Amino acid sequence: MKSVLKTAALKSPVQKSPALKTIRPVPDATRIAIIEDSDAGGERPLWRAHTLAMATDGTVHGDFAASHVAFTPGEVQRGSLYVAQGEVDAMAALQNGAAGCLSVHRLRGPHVRVDEIHVALARIARASRNRSRATMTALAGFAPGSLVDVVLHDALDRASRGMAWSADAELGMAASLCTLAADRNHAIFTLDSVDDARALRPHLFISGPTLDHRTGEGIAATLQQGGAAVLPADSCDFAAWRAAALDAGAQVYGYGRKPSADIRLIDTVTLDDGTTLVTADMMGRAMCWSLAEDLFEEGDAMESLAIMGAMRAGGASLGAAALALCGHVDQVEAPLAVAV
Repeated sequence: MKSVLKTAALKSPVQKSPALKTIRPVPDATRIAIIEDSDAGGERPLWRAHTLAMATDGTVHGDFAASHVAFTPGEVQRGSLYVAQGEVDAMAALQNGAAGCLSVHRLRGPHVRVDEIHVALARIARASRNRSRATMTALAGFAPGSLVDVVLHDALDRASRGMAWSADAELGMAASLCTLAADRNHAIFTLDSVDDARALRPHLFISGPTLDHRTGEGIAATLQQGGAAVLPADSCDFAAWRAAALDAGAQVYGYGRKPSADIRLIDTVTLDDGTTLVTADMMGRAMCWSLAEDLFEEGDAMESLAIMGAMRAGGASLGAAALALCGHVDQVEAPLAVAV
């Protein structure tokens, strides 16, 4: 029996391992194309013709891909989607390098034909909001000339490595949403009305002290489930705004001087160079940061609390916020940023 098994084993074929194939390097041109098409590099198309047609229920006449949106002839550059008001300006935009047009007229060139421009823009804005992965941040109630939106954008841009975006307040909500790229991590909007908030459906709402009762309550009610509101705890409308945000399923962070504030101002000290050092208690944690003289005036410490609260509520880096608040831009000496 043993000899039979031994003979069978000897007759079984020997399994040879397949020869290793030579791994060829990816050609440089292919590698560069992959990098440019990735999120980390290159400029991806903002809108394609078929996407616009699906959003607006329009008709495609010539395929195109646009990297930005132009609303006036002066804004047109190579690769623009031009929102045409007439046939003459549309043809001029195409001759100036526009990739395509959104028009109610039949044009001799790539375009998407729609029934009505304003309705089409509203539909594109809704499609842009639905496809975006960004945290929608709404600002309202800050005094004219306030730099809260600028500093907050700087802070979020640092924290997200260049993936923050701010809307142009002069365009209006619908047009601004049309210019939002789908891959942004943070999008900041300054709101003027509750209707804008309903169109935006914000995840994060930062309110200033000058917001009126009804507008603040209406914006807070539009917050998305799981979102957050950063509200002035010293305001007489805080309780109403807080209730509206909680009813919407959002968290609430109050900032101010009141002992009950989640982000409470403890002290401010002005240094010899004009820099203001702010000390605050953030949910039981003592923190201090500096405010650049050219960004903030005396008495603007509350705005810095709102910015810190927004970064905390959005899960972004507080260190990036401190650098933005102190106006750190390639300084030789290390600025006073944040201490715990």
